[in-house]
Amino acid sequence: DDSPENRKTSARIMASNTTQGPFTDKDVIDANQRLLNAISSCNFPAYKELTAEDLIAIEPESLGHPVHGLNFHKYYFDLYKHPHLTSNTDEQPIIQNVITMSNPHVRWLGKGAAAIITYVRLDQTMTSGDDGPKTKPMSETRVWENRDGKLINVHFHKS
Repeated sequence: DDSPENRKTSARIMASNTTQGPFTDKDVIDANQRLLNAISSCNFPAYKELTAEDLIAIEPESLGHPVHGLNFHKYYFDLYKHPHLTSNTDEQPIIQNVITMSNPHVRWLGKGAAAIITYVRLDQTMTSGDDGPKTKPMSETRVWENRDGKLINVHFHKS
């Protein structure tokens, strides 16, 4: 079965299941995939639930400058849901975008206090104006922190 859900789980199958504190590598990979799914579906409430208010990010959208907090990212969630963009029939997604992690690797810090996950992010898109599906690769590193028994994304770097 080559469904989007099965493609997303391929990253989980490749992961080891090292346990650090209350969490495992699989927990970090699953949390990260939930975050990527929130991005793909433009679900800011789900994104906010998994992301720290004091998030620090360095990414192409910020032109390589560190950005602090969630307001910078909320702009993009709002932008892609704006009626002007969603009414443009030439650029309507044919199917929902899919984000897959390729070759995820988890490294633990401080006996389970935090984990770093590195992977190649593959964004698959196809809109009605495209000649065919497109896949955009990006290298991504995210830092997940154990805050009050919950994994929260506190930093990421995308290039």
